[in-house]
Amino acid sequence: MNRGIYPILSGALAQERQMQVFSNNVANVNTAGFKQDESLFRSLMSRSLGNGVPAGATERVFVSAQGLKTVLESGRLRKTGNPYDMAIRGPGFFEVKTAQGIRYTRNGEFRLDGHRRLVTEMGDPVMGKRGEIKLAQGDVQVSPDGAIQVDGQQADKIKVVEFSDSMPPLKSENGLFSGDKPKASKDVVIETGYVEESNVNALTEMVKMIQSMRMYESAQKLIQAFDHMTELAVQDVGKLG
Repeated sequence: MNRGIYPILSGALAQERQMQVFSNNVANVNTAGFKQDESLFRSLMSRSLGNGVPAGATERVFVSAQGLKTVLESGRLRKTGNPYDMAIRGPGFFEVKTAQGIRYTRNGEFRLDGHRRLVTEMGDPVMGKRGEIKLAQGDVQVSPDGAIQVDGQQADKIKVVEFSDSMPPLKSENGLFSGDKPKASKDVVIETGYVEESNVNALTEMVKMIQSMRMYESAQKLIQAFDHMTELAVQDVGKLG
């Protein structure tokens, strides 16, 4: 096999990975609080890949996947009118308690469960300054700084945290985030009756997907061309015999 195929193949696999990420972004365009992902890659000279790559010219360049980067930019706020829906204007995450431990989210589609706890769509309690937020019967009002009042009496305050740029949160299960050493957000602004939409631009992601598909198809054609060249070479050797 012509060794020139291997760098092209690594590029094709990279484009396949790209399309998976773009597809997932598009699939979550209507998921509240969803943050889009970007694939990270780096180029490697063949000599740095060790014994796993066929011997050949050391100037060949391969593509290596380096994981994902999550874009944490805010999405647009959509009005719902639900008094328990909340959106953070600016940086920060709501803190929630899950079976796997404390997690964080931008999805503020909250509700009251049977114990009158404020919970997420998955039933995970939303955390306040005093722990799980449990509200008595009455008129519930949430102020922009996150303070919750029931019939004019403060019941709790929604906990909103931030992470440093050097230690951003990582995506976890069920669209949540995990992270270490969060700090309480200052100057919190919470919009009640709103939810934050996904920050995915469907049109942009579709364009990226089409471009990636074309590059993948180009790589396929190049591999087919190498195969054809090898086939002709084998036939010519047979004629010489």
